[in-house]
This record gives sequence, structure tokens and C-alpha cells, in this order.
Amino acid sequence: MEELHVFGYGSLIWKPDFKYSTKEHGYIRGYQRRFWQNNTEQRGTKEKPGRVATLIKAGNQKCLWGVKYTVKGAKKVTEVLEKLSVREKILGSYVTVTTKFYNKNSTNPCDVLLYQATEKNPLYVGPSSGDEEKDLQYIADTVVHAHGSAGPNSEYITKLADYIRKHIPEETDEHLFILDKMIRNKIIHFHEYRHQG
Repeated sequence: MEELHVFGYGSLIWKPDFKYSTKEHGYIRGYQRRFWQNNTEQRGTKEKPGRVATLIKAGNQKCLWGVKYTVKGAKKVTEVLEKLSVREKILGSYVTVTTKFYNKNSTNPCDVLLYQATEKNPLYVGPSSGDEEKDLQYIADTVVHAHGSAGPNSEYITKLADYIRKHIPEETDEHLFILDKMIRNKIIHFHEYRHQG
């Protein structure tokens, strides 16, 4: 394969960790971002799993914004696929999916590869309750106490939210932005409590 297009919607947005030729902002259709995937390596441990993003199916009218990375050259494509296989499949329990990517400035879609956690994988947890606000509070509590080989779990969400707010203002992902706000508030209160103690 001489050319590869990879779509990032989680940490790949702000921390791709591979060399690419071009980077574009745009969206895919029919998916929503959710933090319903446990992580026991990079952003958590087996004792205290962290949470990372995956995608759930949504109506075709739904747009999920992210980043398309284009990798050119057979050797580079092979290297990137091997690296992502470890990062996303082996450590993250994701599978590969191909879908259409729509550039910000173009109506001509192209195929992109993305990594998605299915409900069948052992780290998929889904929502903790039928109440979305309670679910987000539970995720936020989990995130602020989790830490893995790549750093604190909170960084995963706050850096993702920061990047999207700055570079992809078209994205209106309430699940991400509400969770980000909850996590930041919990971190502030935790530091205030420690300072008082």
C-alpha cells in the first residue's frame, strides 16, 4: 500500500506518535464519540482502569469531527500500521473500520481507516446507567484517579478538548465538553483540598 489515510478522534488528534505527510480537519458521518472504553495500559492500570474514547453508531445526519492523517510510501505505511496495531489493537482492544472522511473545505470524500472498540471487546464498558449526567460524573471520577504508562487519564480528555476547541470549532460534542469541565473542576477541588490539608 502506497498511501494510507487514518482518522483520529481521540488521543490521535493531539498525540499521533507517527510521521505523516499531511494533516486535515474534517468529519465522518454516522458516529458519536463516547468514553465507554476502559484502558489498563496507557491511561490506567488493571487495578484502576482509565477511560478512553471509542465510537458508537449514530444516525447518518450526525457528524463527528477529527483529524485525517495521510501517510505516503509503502515503507512508512507499513511502519505506521504496525505501530497503530500495537497502540490501538493489542493494548486498546480496538478493531479497524473503514468509512468516508469529508474535508472541511471539500465535498469529495475519501476512505479513512479508524480504530473502534466494539461492545464485544473485554475493555468495553458502555454507559454505567441510563442517566447521562450520572454516567458522566462516574466517568469523571474514574478519570481523575487513573494514571497509566502514558500519563494521567485526565490529560487524555483535557488535551483532546483543548485541541478541538482551538482547531475544530465546528465540533459540538457535549459528551466530551461536559466531561472535560467536570474533570477540571474535580482536579481544582482536589488541589484546593490538599492545600487546605
